[in-house]
Formats: sequence, structure tokens, C-alpha cells
Amino acid sequence: MNIRLALVSPLTKVRHDQAPLEYPGGVPLSMLRGETLSLQAAYRLEAYDGDELPAVSVRVDCDLPVQARRVFGVPVRYPRALRGGTAETPCGVFPDLLRAFHPEMGLRLYPGRWEALWLDVEPEPDATPGLYSLSVRLLDKEGNVLAQAETQIELLKAESPRQRLKASGRLNADCLASHYHVPVFSVEHNRILRNFVALSAKRGMNMMLTPIHTPPLDTAPGEERMTAQLAEVFVTPLGYTFRFGKLRDFIALCRHEGIRYFEMAPLAAAGCGRLSAPKIMGVKDGAYTQLFGWQTDAASPEYLDFLAAYLPALMRELSYLDVLGQCVFHVAELPLAAEREQYKALVKAVTPLLPGVRIADVLDGPEFLADEGGVIPIAPVSRPGAFSGYSAEERWVCHTRSAAGADSGDLIAMPACVSRMLGVKLYQIGADGFIVNGYNYYFSAGSRYLTDPYLNTDNDGLGPAGSAFLVYPAEGGQPEESLRLMLFQHAMQDLAALQKLESLEGRDAVLTLIGEGISTKPGESEETLNEVWLLDLRGRLNARIAQAEAVQQKKNA
Repeated sequence: MNIRLALVSPLTKVRHDQAPLEYPGGVPLSMLRGETLSLQAAYRLEAYDGDELPAVSVRVDCDLPVQARRVFGVPVRYPRALRGGTAETPCGVFPDLLRAFHPEMGLRLYPGRWEALWLDVEPEPDATPGLYSLSVRLLDKEGNVLAQAETQIELLKAESPRQRLKASGRLNADCLASHYHVPVFSVEHNRILRNFVALSAKRGMNMMLTPIHTPPLDTAPGEERMTAQLAEVFVTPLGYTFRFGKLRDFIALCRHEGIRYFEMAPLAAAGCGRLSAPKIMGVKDGAYTQLFGWQTDAASPEYLDFLAAYLPALMRELSYLDVLGQCVFHVAELPLAAEREQYKALVKAVTPLLPGVRIADVLDGPEFLADEGGVIPIAPVSRPGAFSGYSAEERWVCHTRSAAGADSGDLIAMPACVSRMLGVKLYQIGADGFIVNGYNYYFSAGSRYLTDPYLNTDNDGLGPAGSAFLVYPAEGGQPEESLRLMLFQHAMQDLAALQKLESLEGRDAVLTLIGEGISTKPGESEETLNEVWLLDLRGRLNARIAQAEAVQQKKNA
């Protein structure tokens, strides 16, 4: 059999009909301690005249632990932003799904098609720094080598610092309950949640959307999502009382899996011309009923009285759990121009109830902000200067999900370089927080019905393929990763490495390093986001960190 095998960078999306570029020669493969380094092994069976498709086994040899997964293509019918009523990128099958397999079980080869294996090198904490060889071999059933590729990886002595960026992927608890047909916050639902939360934290999303009440997000006006409410509310003759046992369990689950920050569900629903109260359920007159929802004006005395009891009680509970300083509250997300004054009034009403707590909202412009401050505006990552004239204690950006897809860097049909460039962008912006807005959203637009992300990658036209999710819901309540989620982790690692070099040499030196070898500002156009430049930047960055640490250690000796 004539088989082609090549090692390819993670910044190449291997298409069935296109020969990928091999990993650039002269660009070193190096990693800091605590990082995950990814590679791809692309292979193709040339013309074959046998009666049935041949199979090969895979052998990956390295003295560092390596996880191997197959890269599967998914159908994309809505690839990119629309321009003039047509898509800029043709529809087709694009690589995205990463699925575990046992190398000894073998691979079936399809003549004339490029396929890929995704390789993650994940050293143990006590691994010895130095050069390591990695080889990939394809073997026939007799053990004969049919194709082989190898490279060297350098594990540096320098350690990747702890992530400083607050990053939320917005896990949707109700999507998992709907897909797996389990009651919300039941034992089985919590087991599934734990799996998805753990993966989120592992890949760099260290903040969790916390459904203190059902989040009023992605919901069509007049519709409602499945109840996912951690706070228990009771209406008594003397007012409101609350229980937070479910909230305690949720926060304990998240912290155990590595989550450090908590993003509270917004206090109002926007998008229908007036701000409405979120869906809030409670016990009243002995019956479990809906207390507030679309029918309730967010500025109504009834709802404001509820917030006056709810928010202080919630603050006390979060303080008791010792997470209040790691929490972010939202008033409303993307209020319309017609809701501007109502939004300002609601901010004014709730700010005294949340003293010393971060309040951050995704807003369309500075006209939504009051002169006295109180809210951290969240700008699209493509327009980080939208609130440049407004002073806030932290700087937050987000990927928005829209039909245009202009601010989304995690689309299935988007070049991998664009997704990976996020780390450099966030460093240049000086971002303190980032919201992905699409970790596992599997509903259609407006949350009207459930879709199948394996087949319906655009959520029935909600946005370009992949804009609503980064993980797939596999059997047994386990998440299956996307290629894009791994690129997000690499971007977070890039950001941490840039911040580490800043601690050693200063910010100006890091910005100069980023600017070397590129004539236009990174992120200005896709043409500048080529994989060689990004890989070379990371190589130069690692070398500078190693050099700076060596100099520092010599001075301290």
C-alpha cells in the first residue's frame, strides 16, 4: 500500500480533498511545563485496487504521555458571515470533532482522502526538561511499517503561570438536561454537569455561568426555557425567604473541578422592547408557581421589592461560601436602544444592593452607561475600543453570537489561525475577562427546540456553524471535544506565556516581540494570521522566557 503520512501543526484544518502543509521546518516545537502541545498526523491512502478498504494500526512512541484522537468532519451548511445574501465560504464537510480511539484497534483507510489524528502531548508535572522524540507509525496487520513520521519536542524548565484571565464559556445546564432526558439538578444531571464542567476548566474556561435563577439568555420574547434555578424562593406573609442548598452543591461541584469564578445569571431579560424579569419560580400559598417572567416589567415595584430581598440574601450566601470576591453579576445582556433608560434605572436600583461586587454587561455602546459608573462594559473582541472613553476597574471583551458572525472566532469553517490568535489579541487589549458565549448551546434560535449538534451545526440558522457550541454531547453524559476547543486552550496558554514574559522583561518588550515579523497589526485581516507566524511567535516567546529565567536565576545565585 502507498500511504502518505505527515506531521501537521494544529493550525491546519485537514480537509479530505486538500493536501496539508507539513509542520514548518525551522520552527522549533517547544512547550512550557504545565502546557499541552498539540500536533496532527495527516495520512492518505493513494490509489488502491483491493476488494475492501484496508486497515492499519497506529503506533505513537514518545517518552512523554500522548493522547491520540481521530479528527472527524461535520456537515457545515452555514459556514461564515453572509455578504450580499451569499456565504463567503462554500458549504461542505469541515474537520472539527475529536473522538477517542484505541490505536491498536486500527484505522480504516479511504483511498484518495486525507484524514488526521490529533495528538496531545501532556507531560507529567515532574517530567524532566529536555528534548523528546515523537514518532508516528502506521502498521499493517503483520506489524510491518507502512509509513512513518517523527519530530522532536523540547520541554522547557520554565513553568506556565496560572491563568489570570477570567474566562467563561457559558455552560447551559438546561441543554444537557434536555439532551440526556434527565431532571434538572438530579443526581444524574449533576454527574453529567460535572463531566462538562471539568472539561471546561481543563481547557481554560475558569468561570461558570451560575443559574441562581433560569438565565434569561437566548430566549424568544414570550417564550421560556426549562426551569434551571438553584435558589429556592418562598413567599410568606412576612416577605420572601430563600434556601440555597442547591447553589452550595453547584459551587462545590465547580470548585472541585477547578472553576475559580462564577458568573451570575442576568437580573433582567432584554430584546423585546422593554426589560422583563427573568423566569423565577417559587412556593406561594403552598404551590410551586412562577412568580416572575416575561409578563413582569423589570422596573415594576413588585420585582424591585423581590430584588431588595433576593440580592442581599444571595450576597450573604456567597460571602459564606467564600466566593463573593470571585463573582460577576449581570443586569441585562445587549439591551436595545428602546430599553436604554429602563436599563439605566435598573442599574441604579441594584447597584446599592451589590456593594463591592463586579457588575459587567455586554452593551452596544457607551450611551448605556451612567456617568457615575458602576458597570463594567463588555465589548466585542473585534471592537475593544468601543468604551475607550469610559473608566472601569477591569476590561472585559466577548465573542458575540450573531448571524453576521463578525465577532466570533470559533466557527467550524474559520481558519484555525483566527481562533488561536485570540490569546495575542487578549494580551494586546489587556483584557481581565472574556466571555465565549457558546460552550454547549444545543437549542434553536430563541431556545424553541433542541437540535442535534452532530448534524445541525448551525442550530437551525441561529448563527454560522459552531458559533453556539464547542463541545458535543456524547453517549453516557460525556462531552466530546472539538478542534476549536483545543485551539482555545492553546490561545489561553499563549496569553499566559505572554504575561510570564511581561513579568520578566516588561510589557513593551512583549509588544515588540509580537510586532516582529509582521507588517500589519495582528488581527487586522485573516491574511496576517498565517500559521508560520503564529508558530514562530510561540517559539520565539518560549526561547525568550527560558533566556530571561536563566539570567534571573544567575543574578539570584
